[in-house]
Amino acid sequence: MSQGYPGVAFDGLSAAFPCLDRAARWLATLCIVASSAGCILTTDLPDPALDIPDRYKAARLTDKDAPPTLDWWRGFRSKELTDLMEEAQTVNLDIAAATARFIQADAQARITGAALLPSLQGNGSETYSRTSGASASGLSIGGREVVNYTASLSAAYELDFWGKNRDATQAAEETAFANRFDRDVVALTTLVTVANAYFQVLASQDRIRTAERNIASATRILEAIRQRFEAGTGTDLDVAQQESVVANQKALVPPLRQTLAQNINALATLVSRPPERLHVTGGSLNRISPPRVTPGLPSELLTQRPDIRRQELQLASATANVGNAPPARSSSRASS
Repeated sequence: MSQGYPGVAFDGLSAAFPCLDRAARWLATLCIVASSAGCILTTDLPDPALDIPDRYKAARLTDKDAPPTLDWWRGFRSKELTDLMEEAQTVNLDIAAATARFIQADAQARITGAALLPSLQGNGSETYSRTSGASASGLSIGGREVVNYTASLSAAYELDFWGKNRDATQAAEETAFANRFDRDVVALTTLVTVANAYFQVLASQDRIRTAERNIASATRILEAIRQRFEAGTGTDLDVAQQESVVANQKALVPPLRQTLAQNINALATLVSRPPERLHVTGGSLNRISPPRVTPGLPSELLTQRPDIRRQELQLASATANVGNAPPARSSSRASS
């Protein structure tokens, strides 16, 4: 007799009912296949990293420098640019919207993860009644007030046998992490746009000053030609030609001022200010000290880019959603 429950001979049952043995084997096989079906989706994502050498032949004479700092704009040594960058990080509306999106994604992840926890439901009620004070003999006696309190508490828990709720929670968490990197992408793009707009403002100011110097120089030449004309050594054609040069130089200034106003408006929008409250006193691009760019930066910096990290997490979220998706139903019927 095989080991089992007292008084039950499984060998005898198997011998008497061979179909039970086959059914047990099929059930065990089905359990193994079902339990291993989710292993494909729960494994880690493949590492897309390539086999990159530590040093290249063309970079033997260079040394690896430290990776660039997050506050890279300080390398330009402009206090005004640094103030605009710090202000944009706190008041920019695009960054605020991206921050609100990942806060929303965190809340959605918590809501989705609640399916893995037991649910409690409580009910309470109160009934109030009062009896009249009249008796059968017509005498009035004091009434009585009755208050009844009832309360009930129920608990329920869904057994996540197939891992559907776990996969849904994992997908929501990966999406929340991806939204964090999406916020970093928006912040990085905004800061780069602020720096470009600031440099465009300085370049427009330089062009306007250059145009004004050209106008002043052409005006001095015009006065000299007029003096020559008055002295009899010049002609009307020389005066007319120089007047045309002065007029052309003056015609270049309004488009340059319009470009400067557009750049200031763009910069004011990035720092959430009205254009009337933004005054750029940087003056010239010549006062900007460009940071030193050195070779030898590690290629691993590419994997730290927030847009690449966001795409990796979105792929992980999509992989988890595959395990959460309901099985497809076949529309064809099996032929008899």
